[in-house]
Amino acid sequence: MAGLPTKSNAPAAGSSHAMQQFYRLFESVGGEQSSHAHNHWQQVLRLGFPHAKMEDWKYTPVAPLLGNQFFAPEKQQVSADVLKSVALPLDTYRLVFIDGRFSAELSDTDTGDFEIEKLTPACQQTLPEAIQSEVFLHLTESLAQDGLNIRLAAGKQAEKPLYLLHISSGRANSREVNTAHHRYHVAVERGANAEVIEHYVSLGEAGHFTGARLTANIGDNADFTHYKLSFESQASYHFAHNDLVVGRDARVSSHSFLLGAGLTRNNTSAQLNGEGSNLNINSLLLPIDSEIADTRTYLEHNKGYCNSNQLHKVIVNDRAKAVFNGMIEVAKNAIKTDGKMTNNNLLLSPKAEVDTKPQLVIFADDVKCGHGATVGRMDDEQLFYLRARGISGLDARNMIIFAFAAELTEAIENETLREVVIARIAGRLNRGE
Repeated sequence: MAGLPTKSNAPAAGSSHAMQQFYRLFESVGGEQSSHAHNHWQQVLRLGFPHAKMEDWKYTPVAPLLGNQFFAPEKQQVSADVLKSVALPLDTYRLVFIDGRFSAELSDTDTGDFEIEKLTPACQQTLPEAIQSEVFLHLTESLAQDGLNIRLAAGKQAEKPLYLLHISSGRANSREVNTAHHRYHVAVERGANAEVIEHYVSLGEAGHFTGARLTANIGDNADFTHYKLSFESQASYHFAHNDLVVGRDARVSSHSFLLGAGLTRNNTSAQLNGEGSNLNINSLLLPIDSEIADTRTYLEHNKGYCNSNQLHKVIVNDRAKAVFNGMIEVAKNAIKTDGKMTNNNLLLSPKAEVDTKPQLVIFADDVKCGHGATVGRMDDEQLFYLRARGISGLDARNMIIFAFAAELTEAIENETLREVVIARIAGRLNRGE
């Protein structure tokens, strides 16, 4: 493509091993031929990969990820039986991606009122700027191949959810990591009603690196519900950054259940750009063994008379670590804002660790904003009460944990989806029992 200075794409001499590896992938997916990919790769070069001395990364070490050899996966065949074993048993419009590539034969041809097209160069030029720039966001933008532009026209009410199923494979060599990157833009136009489910799973226990980015523009008086299920293998890495831009009088909910991957970093950024809107951002994390799960939110209240509510619950077991960092920023003219952010943490073992940092920045008067964080361990009195009534120690423990998580699992309106999430939680808690 004319105008792309190919040589400037290459990392400088002495650049990190990981940067050289990702440049090789950037070349292999044809990044030099796309102005969109080129621009984001330049941002990767400009920002560089983080290290532990950076404030935003000191609790989330990326050295285990960056020390790998990265490969574009070979094409995998997934049988109908395997698909059935990993797919959600829901009535949806299903689109399947295997190692980052769209699988037409496993996907539904009927997507109802959802208009879906590949993210062509013309579409990419109209994509919104990132609300918060960070290097892994740009890495995903530069490496994603089968991105989709998803539109629900004004006034349309989608009959079924749009289900984006991502299946990733690994390699036998633990230091060789397949990498797959996914990019979606969703436009829910004025008065429309849509539900989107992102689901990430692994083929087997081998490791892989998933990069994911979803941006959504929600129009005036529209409804949008988003679920993210990260159920990948413990040897894997999952880095994602979703953006929500919300218009006037809209109703938006985003629920993330981060229940897999050895190292997870999940960002949700949002802007309330019209008056009278309601936004819910929720997450549930359950790292086990020596996993690290990091979730971050950033919300701009840019217009008045909007409500936002965030609830982030974290259950940490064994030697695992969790990180929560949340920011609400209220603009000068955003009067009558009502914003709440709560982070509750439950530590199940003496070596479990959580680092939490909720923040508010308020430039407006006449607002109601609050944040809070709690960290606690299993209540011995509750355990004693349950065991005194003939409940086994394991069952008593699980009852307390599920009661802790219930505020989030009960918010899942679809009963089948709720049962899938609860089963995943139970499987992680009771492994080896």
